[in-house]
Order: sequence, then structure tokens, then C-alpha cells
Amino acid sequence: MKNIGLLLCSITGFFIILGCLFYNSLLIDMDKIKDYVTESNYIFEQVVKNEDKVDDNKGEYISRLITIKKGMENTNTSFLFEKYKKIKISSIELLIDLINENNEKDKKNYLKLILKSNDRSQRELDSMMNKGFIEVTYLCLKTYINL
Repeated sequence: MKNIGLLLCSITGFFIILGCLFYNSLLIDMDKIKDYVTESNYIFEQVVKNEDKVDDNKGEYISRLITIKKGMENTNTSFLFEKYKKIKISSIELLIDLINENNEKDKKNYLKLILKSNDRSQRELDSMMNKGFIEVTYLCLKTYINL
């Protein structure tokens, strides 16, 4: 009976350590690209709020976005984070196209696409965090929340 208890404790400890490693990997990947994401979100905010300022300095904004895109592409992240990173890179590419565009109707379409891409990337990040917790530790938080 002692050995079975020890075995169960060991297995439980293994799954807890595995879960911690999974989340630690995600947090390290997020930390690697957080500056790029923050800067691209700041530029997006400026594009939405101050179109005149952006139109005057198109070259500067585009060069900053290209630098952000290259930096994000060259950042080494785990395979778990690749889909999120690809979605954010496509969002940056759309932002570059938005800044280059002169037609107002096309600008609105690009703006909608960027917002959809940002929502999709956030959903991907949320699903990684929730899905990973359930898959690695086999615990369901909803069960405990409903109590």
C-alpha cells in the first residue's frame, strides 16, 4: 500500500512539474516578443488616432514596422508559440499596407482586417493558456469555479 501511494505521489508530481515547464516555456516566449508586440500596438494606436501625423511620417513608421517584423521573425520561440507569432507578423504586414494605402475605403478594409487579426491572435493566446493547462495537468478549472 505504501508503494502505491508513493507511485501516485510521484506521478502527480511529474504532471505538476510538466505543467509548470509548459507555462514557463510560454512565459519565456511571451517575454521574448513582448517589446515587438507593444511597439506594433503603439504604432497601430497612433495610426487610428492621428492619421495626419502618420501620413506626414509614413517612411519612419514603415521602417519601424519592418524592423519590428524582422525582429519578431528572427526571435527564437518554441513550437507552441509559432502560430501566435505568425498571426502577429501578418497583422504587422497589414499595418504596413494600411499606412501605404491612400484610398479611404481600402484603409477601412485594412483596419477591419487588422482588428480581426489582433482578435485572432488574442484568441490563440487564450486557447494556448487554457488548453495547455487542461492537457498537461488534466484539471478543469470550470469544475471548481462552478462550485
